[in-house]
Amino acid sequence: MMELVTGGSGSGKSAYAEMSLCSISRPGSGGRAAEDTKENTEEKKTEQKPPLYYIATMPSWDKETEKKIERHRVMRSGKGFLTLEWYTDLEDRLKSGDCPPMEGAGVLVECLSNLTANEMYMESGAGEGTAEAVVRGIMELKRRCAHLVVVTNDVFAESASDTPEMRQYKENLGKINQVLAGEADRVTEVVRGIPCTVKKPAGVETLCTEEQGETEIRMQTERKDRRHVKIITGGAYQGKLAYARRLYPGMTWTDGKSCRLDEIGICSAVYAFHEFVKRWLEAGRSSAELTDLLLEETKELIIVCDEIGCGLVPVDAFEREYREETGRIMTALAERAERVDRVVCGIGTRIR
Repeated sequence: MMELVTGGSGSGKSAYAEMSLCSISRPGSGGRAAEDTKENTEEKKTEQKPPLYYIATMPSWDKETEKKIERHRVMRSGKGFLTLEWYTDLEDRLKSGDCPPMEGAGVLVECLSNLTANEMYMESGAGEGTAEAVVRGIMELKRRCAHLVVVTNDVFAESASDTPEMRQYKENLGKINQVLAGEADRVTEVVRGIPCTVKKPAGVETLCTEEQGETEIRMQTERKDRRHVKIITGGAYQGKLAYARRLYPGMTWTDGKSCRLDEIGICSAVYAFHEFVKRWLEAGRSSAELTDLLLEETKELIIVCDEIGCGLVPVDAFEREYREETGRIMTALAERAERVDRVVCGIGTRIR
């Protein structure tokens, strides 16, 4: 079984991918490795669980990447993953004599966007043959292991003009995504931490497979009590505010781009929330403080926010932080939201 997981920056796709693989490879584990109690130790003597491999593709370039790598290590700690730091040449590594046994294993590849960049720009990479090399490596993994989850990134939705180099990168990643989506049994887009099925396995009539449903249920049970937060999300200029006004008539709307920072604690409906987050961070305040403030409120709050996590990673350090923190804030809010709607071309769809 192969699943391709996509989403923007800070969308929650990595957390979903880990839970999805654990729920399929080790059903009933809840995504966590069992503690070594006396009973479990006796059970392990007779029952050998299949290995879980985490193929990490992000090299440690600087403090920023080290911070990201550490965050992912913390996320997967206790889940039983064995980490393989493979930055290029997946096919050759799998065929080498020192490759660990993959038969019956569950494998998570995190992620294609880094792997593609590595193959294009690292000295050991495939260069002009990047797309073909990445696809061959993933398909070799699919042939060898029992369950494969591959994480990719949506870097294709942005208004900024691309350099020729960036166009080539996007073309390679787009080609890889399309080929692997065709080969995958399931394709899932994660929006604000919510898994949305793009392609379902053959023979499955519902949009949510049994395993995916279990993953979503597990993610829900880990949430605390729901708050009276309602979210409308989507790309820029998609008609989100008009949809929100129709869905929630009679509300007084606060403009997140120009309101005072302290208004967020007293308003009942805010649009351009992504602009508010930017101003909040520029003022030196933390995303955790904002998230806690909004979740502590007991009154109803309606939030309209652009999806800004798609597109290539910004060059500016603050812009990178702003994009990721906005995604994480919205994912945290969506986890405990009463309702989440996504608007595309003026058409709203309730995704939670």
